[in-house]
Amino acid sequence: MTQTLRRFALLLLTLAAFAACSELSEPEVPAEGKDSDSSLAAAHKENGSTPDLPSVCPERGKAASSLPGVTDAHRDPAYWLERAAAYGDVDAVLMTPSQVRDHNRAFFDSPNDLSQPPERVDLETKLQERFDWTKGKFEDASYVDVSGAKLTPESYAGLELSLLPAVLKSELRIAQADVTFRCVPVEAPFYTPSLDLRFNRNNCSTAHAQEPVQVIAAWPDGSLLARTRYTYGWLAADAQLSAPLSQEQTKQALGSDRVELIGAIDVAGQSTSLPLGTTLARLETADSSVVRVGVATAKGWVGIDLSPEQVRSTARPLTRRAVLEEAFRFLDAPYGWGGEGGGRDCSRFLLDLFESFGLQLPRHSGTQAHETTFSIDISSVTNEKERIQLIEAAAKRGIVLLHLPGHIMLYLGRDAGGTPMVLHAFAEYLVPCAQADPRRENGGETLLEVDRVSLSDLELGRGTSRTAFIERITHISVLGGTPGVELQGVAALRRAAPVVVPTSKECKDSQAVAIFHSPRFPSSEQPMRVIATLTAEPGPSELSLLDPDGNRVTPPAKLYGGPPYGTVVTVDGPKDGLWTAVYGDGERSLACLKIRVRKDPSNGGERTSQTVWEPRRRWGESAENLYAIFVESLFDYPLEDDVTWKNMHSVVQDKERNLLYDHLGFGEDNELKMEPDCADLPYLLRAYFAWKMGLPYGYRRCSRGKAGKPPRCDEVLSSLSERESPEEVEGFSRFANRHVRNAVHSASGRTAPDDDETDFYPVALDRKGLKPGTLYADPYGHLLTIAGWAPQTFEHYGVLMAVDAQPDGTIGRRRFWRGSFLFTPDTTDVGAGFKAFRPVVVDPATNGLVAMTNAEINQNGEFAPFSRQQYEGSADDFYDGVESLINPRPLDPVAVQRSLVDALDESVARRVNSVDNGEQYMAEHDNSPIEMPTGYSIFETAGPWEDFSTPSRDMRLLISIDTVLQFAQSVRRAPQRFGLEEADVEPIVAEVEGWLAAELGKRTFTYTLSNGTPKTLTLQDLVERSAALEMAYHPNDCAEVRWGAPEGSEEMKTCLRRAPEEHHRQMETVRAWFHDRKRPPR
Repeated sequence: MTQTLRRFALLLLTLAAFAACSELSEPEVPAEGKDSDSSLAAAHKENGSTPDLPSVCPERGKAASSLPGVTDAHRDPAYWLERAAAYGDVDAVLMTPSQVRDHNRAFFDSPNDLSQPPERVDLETKLQERFDWTKGKFEDASYVDVSGAKLTPESYAGLELSLLPAVLKSELRIAQADVTFRCVPVEAPFYTPSLDLRFNRNNCSTAHAQEPVQVIAAWPDGSLLARTRYTYGWLAADAQLSAPLSQEQTKQALGSDRVELIGAIDVAGQSTSLPLGTTLARLETADSSVVRVGVATAKGWVGIDLSPEQVRSTARPLTRRAVLEEAFRFLDAPYGWGGEGGGRDCSRFLLDLFESFGLQLPRHSGTQAHETTFSIDISSVTNEKERIQLIEAAAKRGIVLLHLPGHIMLYLGRDAGGTPMVLHAFAEYLVPCAQADPRRENGGETLLEVDRVSLSDLELGRGTSRTAFIERITHISVLGGTPGVELQGVAALRRAAPVVVPTSKECKDSQAVAIFHSPRFPSSEQPMRVIATLTAEPGPSELSLLDPDGNRVTPPAKLYGGPPYGTVVTVDGPKDGLWTAVYGDGERSLACLKIRVRKDPSNGGERTSQTVWEPRRRWGESAENLYAIFVESLFDYPLEDDVTWKNMHSVVQDKERNLLYDHLGFGEDNELKMEPDCADLPYLLRAYFAWKMGLPYGYRRCSRGKAGKPPRCDEVLSSLSERESPEEVEGFSRFANRHVRNAVHSASGRTAPDDDETDFYPVALDRKGLKPGTLYADPYGHLLTIAGWAPQTFEHYGVLMAVDAQPDGTIGRRRFWRGSFLFTPDTTDVGAGFKAFRPVVVDPATNGLVAMTNAEINQNGEFAPFSRQQYEGSADDFYDGVESLINPRPLDPVAVQRSLVDALDESVARRVNSVDNGEQYMAEHDNSPIEMPTGYSIFETAGPWEDFSTPSRDMRLLISIDTVLQFAQSVRRAPQRFGLEEADVEPIVAEVEGWLAAELGKRTFTYTLSNGTPKTLTLQDLVERSAALEMAYHPNDCAEVRWGAPEGSEEMKTCLRRAPEEHHRQMETVRAWFHDRKRPPR
């Protein structure tokens, strides 16, 4: 643990000592709330109002036995068990005992290890910070004595670090009864100036009977500096503690095998009574009919035998049912600041609740909020509806805690009326006075004392200076499940526990969780990447390495996905010898791999095969997951970056993003040349990956299809063909650039869904089916490859990003939306949509490759299943389905409109590049006219027309403009997608339309006029030129015409070139296709 992190942990422990949960205002560092007693008297004094207030608005009162909105039904745990079924099976295991142990181990450096003496430097740092902070409170009279007087320096003379003895004790004792930890060595209580005597600011915490307590030092005033696993402070000299335990007894008392009493007991002959819920260490015994436990009594540490019916193990599964039943055991239990009078504050309530499952939460509410499986910071979310939607989504993942400054609550769920409810220990809340008093701030508020564990809704405090609970929540914290794709972009996972390294015999991985390394033959003279891939969301986990000497190495990790999910670490110059890579969390070792690192670099090994490459692996779940992570990494750039590449070899030559850079050890990536167009790119990405990893690779020659007859394909061609060069790189290059590129075309991806004799098959519209590397074929001849998903966050909408190549070889990224991903569910002529590569396997009988059928794929279980889902609804159903995956939570309509304008902006930027390329070609060829094909062939041909005309791009651009302009109507048509009530629809539509009108005028782009000067237009200009763009795709026309410059305009005066008139007549004959935004069947 770094010193910075250690100091941060120490500060949190300091906070823990001071904080309690009186349901207060926002805390000041490093302790409790500014108005932590919540009394209004101090505020009255400051603003000059008199405390002599009318009875219609009393300053204080007692809350009713049932708080507003709470009924007798709400008090029955059976009611909430029934309601909890909405979030999942109430008996489903959210955390196993092993996972609980891993959770505790992940935060082991925050609680105190009572088996060892404290580190003196750390202890001194904590004490000094606490002393300085408390002295400041005394000096400015923020803390006063019981009479309201300022404390004298003599009364707190014990707050000096020099009083810490030179030699620290390490005595483990056991609390015989509740013992109070004072925050500082001052015997008398102290309070804030309002003198609410419920809140003694020197009460930091209370240890329950039978809790282990480590005594560290005796203080000059006779008090004892001591600590538990979760707090530290000073005990009274006569605190009811057992005698110090022996070393063997200490080991027993701190053992992880613990049980909880399920009823109060009297310990025979020991004058000791133990209440329900007491946790005790289980001791070994040969008698299986009893449970032997360790109990500290006035006579010492003894072992007593209990019947199995009297106890239950704390190593029990965490389920919704178990948590609810345990939580309601505390209902109406008294509240107590820092454990005052045996009560519980908010954090102690939760600490005791989860102690029943062996889950060791910290003492401070703010720390509890972060030491869960994952947490969501919602402090920036002001929309209350969205806050509740997030809470509800989190409740489907596990047990939810809701934190606000100085307070934490257990979320129960929505009641039958839809009201969100919580269970928590709290002192008080404010209500506004029905009759305002001008002499009082805010017109007057009444503080109602609750002082117990109670149910409430999240509306308490509405209309007061504190505001409602729902308004003040800052964190949603979840114990149990993983965030899932819905919360992935807003959740912060807890850190992983150091993963246990399996024995050599047990060191293995699986198809679902696999570990790979690159290069193929690692050496100490080059960086080594280690890559873990997972099908399912892993939750808190780490990829850890052990070097040949057994030292643990945990380099910074780059995370990808998902699904699938990937973790990549890099070791520069790894030591030669046998390394071990292990992935997991604590005891949960999910995958392990031994990696031999050589001293000298490999030259890639000796080649004996005459094929292009010989398969060393098979396609399966792990290979497909790695391919997805490989593709995602290649194109992993910030979303706001408009990145393009001139060719594919410039993509794979990025040694930072190419996970397989120089994987074979030939220096192969520096020699490759690959310039695919849109149809070639997905094939060459797959071929490159298969070559590097030694996987079989197949492809087919297909027809282009025609009306009523989708494309059909021939037999499988493969990488098992004869290599045409003795050189490895040249052999692959000829195979990819000559054979594959010459065989495939855009129709290769538009085959019929049910056809087994194809290179691709359709997948379901879910995140497992639409992973990076998946193909998208539009109905009109364009192919894209999914490059990655950006999750939905509070600041940004989600994005599905794809890459495509243009006829001139340019590669760029493209966001999913209607304007870029054209679709029809009609499969009469083509099969459009998302498709996965069809797996190929080596046939042992022929030593050739065989492609799996759709039925075989579904039977196999290792690949994305074949599915016809995309074709079973309308085009709107298709787009709605994909968009709900991209943004699984309800969207802000303005944010969606912004994303559509962003995508239009990107499309325009790409068109600027394409038109510039055409202008450059024409200039290099003396403006010699390019021949124009006829009819449908304008979309599919070869040569300069395909490279430099833009009919397909312009069709998509026109559709993009329509999508942007028509979005407001889609909000009106489907308000539920945006979480809108009927009354909200029209105001929101007006807001969207207003934003769009302003934004189109702000967004600009620049193209180059024929005379070489730049010309800047707005997107609004482009929208107004939509009709002209229906005939702006011809490369023989000047740039001004290509951008729809009006005839006779100043802009048009620089035009120096027009397409032949007969070409314009041809364009007129097909203009209806562009006007109607619909290409005819091929």
